[in-house]
Amino acid sequence: MTKPTVQSKSPDGTPDPTRSARLTQVVGDKSQWVLLILLIIGAPTIFLRNTLSTFDIPQLTLLWTLAGAVALIGFHRLIDSGNLTIGPPALTITSACFLAALFLTSVLSEQPWVAFTGLPGRGAGALAYGLCLGLLHTVYRLGRRRSLEPVVLAFVAAHVVVVGYALVQAGGLDPFVWSSGELYVGPVFSTLGNPNFSAGYVGLTLPLLVWVPFGSRCHAILRLSAGAMVGASVVVLTYLNSFQGQVAALMAIPVLAHWAWHRRRHGRVLVMAIVMPVASTIAGVPQLLDSPGLGPTLFAMFVSASCAGLGIWLDARDPANTYLESRPVAVEPKPLSVLASRPLVWLASSLVVVATGVAFFGSRIFNQLESGLEHRLVFWRTSFSIFLSNPIIGTGLETYSTHFTAHRPLSHAIEYEFVLSDSAHSVPVGMLSGGGMLLTASYLAILVVILLAGIRAVGRTGGHKRLLYGAVLAAWLAYHLQSLVSIDTPSLIYTQWVLGGVLLAGGASEDLYRALSTAIPGGAHKFSLRPGLRRWRALGATLLSVALVMLLFGSLTAPLRADLSAFQAQEAFGRSDLQAAGDELLQAIGHQPRNGFYAEGMAVVYGDSGLYELEFSERVRSANLRPGNPSAAVVAAESAVRIGRLSDAEAWIERAVSIEPHGAKVLVDSAAVLVDIGRIDRALGLLEVFDSLRSSDIYRWITVADIHRALGNAEAVERAMLCQRPGQEGCWPAG
Repeated sequence: MTKPTVQSKSPDGTPDPTRSARLTQVVGDKSQWVLLILLIIGAPTIFLRNTLSTFDIPQLTLLWTLAGAVALIGFHRLIDSGNLTIGPPALTITSACFLAALFLTSVLSEQPWVAFTGLPGRGAGALAYGLCLGLLHTVYRLGRRRSLEPVVLAFVAAHVVVVGYALVQAGGLDPFVWSSGELYVGPVFSTLGNPNFSAGYVGLTLPLLVWVPFGSRCHAILRLSAGAMVGASVVVLTYLNSFQGQVAALMAIPVLAHWAWHRRRHGRVLVMAIVMPVASTIAGVPQLLDSPGLGPTLFAMFVSASCAGLGIWLDARDPANTYLESRPVAVEPKPLSVLASRPLVWLASSLVVVATGVAFFGSRIFNQLESGLEHRLVFWRTSFSIFLSNPIIGTGLETYSTHFTAHRPLSHAIEYEFVLSDSAHSVPVGMLSGGGMLLTASYLAILVVILLAGIRAVGRTGGHKRLLYGAVLAAWLAYHLQSLVSIDTPSLIYTQWVLGGVLLAGGASEDLYRALSTAIPGGAHKFSLRPGLRRWRALGATLLSVALVMLLFGSLTAPLRADLSAFQAQEAFGRSDLQAAGDELLQAIGHQPRNGFYAEGMAVVYGDSGLYELEFSERVRSANLRPGNPSAAVVAAESAVRIGRLSDAEAWIERAVSIEPHGAKVLVDSAAVLVDIGRIDRALGLLEVFDSLRSSDIYRWITVADIHRALGNAEAVERAMLCQRPGQEGCWPAG
């Protein structure tokens, strides 16, 4: 016999709303926890071989859908409960300013859709940042009610997957055969599809991995395994050969220092004997080895595992002598006193480690810096020039490629004509050019709030929680170190926001934000909405949430569905099946009509099928969707010539030259088109500009010779033929 359900009632005899509200809160919290863990593990590890963009598109889709689902659950709970909880004043104010800046810089951009959604594949636009800000607040709210250790362990799990697959690739055991178009560079690139991005992720999450053996309360076997994985991670950084990851990994050393600091005086000699080999492995192995092989890999794992085992033994032998003994802080320090307390001691210790590394490996480090920054310095100069053109609101996030050729230095255009960039290769620098002072200032304000909260979290807690927050703070700082020379990809962009939510949950205090709290009184606030009939409100919240899911799911998954079709189109191209390729590309364009690469592919299908009018239409659309690409404009002009639309051809040539006025290929190809349409004087003028570049590009001089041969300029043909062999008398010397 089933027991009758007892329903809690209020004094007036109606169902008790608090019980329903608590149930909604519990269910919502659990759902958000599951989605959050799936996001943390899945975003850097998922990839699909049957998509054109094997790594970025699946990871972007996962980020958008899961972060969007987390936001919708929060929205449902808001409508159902009728209460809006406001966090610390400084966080509220800075978040509102950041959202407003994202909206304004996107709406006022010349390419509002690009600024909102980001470039196809990367998606680092206002939408992604808005969703990540939602993750920050979600983690903060969840962390105020329960431990956030599962979040840290989720990052560790993803770290292990990334490192494990990199080791498989390094050992030549990769089950997948990768083509050159599916990877960025190098034989080891792991699940992020790029050695730089994978190294950045491994480096920024290494402090969290170090926390497991030296700070967590996990099972001894798990702690010992994590210790071995530390050595494996450092070896992987050598295979990835990316300096940004190696620098970020140095932030794991303060975590070790923090653990040693919390040992009592008589145990510190042994503690230093434990942590120094691990610290030396983290700092030295990437500088000493290039391709370690199996032997050094196992040795590094043995060293880190042995030290972890000694640390575990020491904790078990004398638990009262460790940080594991939770002792709450008697007096909560004020913000200024926190800055002068022990937490900054372990942060300052990293400077000593860095200085030591520079002393021993200075030449190697500076060589890596020189090679890595050669083009980045140009990209940053270009970004600053773009910023000066619109310093208040910028040009819009992810619009860097549109303005790159017009703002890059002339010397770079001449020497590195084909080195075009769609990113500043620095998150803060790119935000400066894309969002101007408005977006950059609000972004930095949020970072300051998180940093102060993180310092406070380390300072105000005792026991094992102090080391947990210390590791999270180190990882958060590591993200920003690597972001100085990296791009916010789908696998990286969310990390700092989730980690920031952990720090806010641990360090939020009204005293910390007193300077910014004049507009809103201190404390968490609840603004009650008009309740109405509770049952109808709950039903309405559910129906509205379902409608939003149905509406947003299609939009958020459109890039993935489009890329699946584009992959099938590529396969059809390989079989010379133009009909199937065209059908698949039309589906891709239907899912994502603003992707210029799909339009370019459709143009090829029409051109190979002899449908030149349709080809021209797609060439035009592709060029309009990529306004910073001069080659797309030249190809559109060539297509116009093919169908006799000479005025359109001339217009597209002038557009190409305006985009890239000092590009050897653009100038010569444009001159060839102008000759075809009878604009001889203009063509010769472009060839004079080309001649002034003193180009040593053999292929361009071959085209110049053909142009002059068609015009009957025998002397010019002879000179162009000489210039095909740089250094010959009668032509400009090489370089």
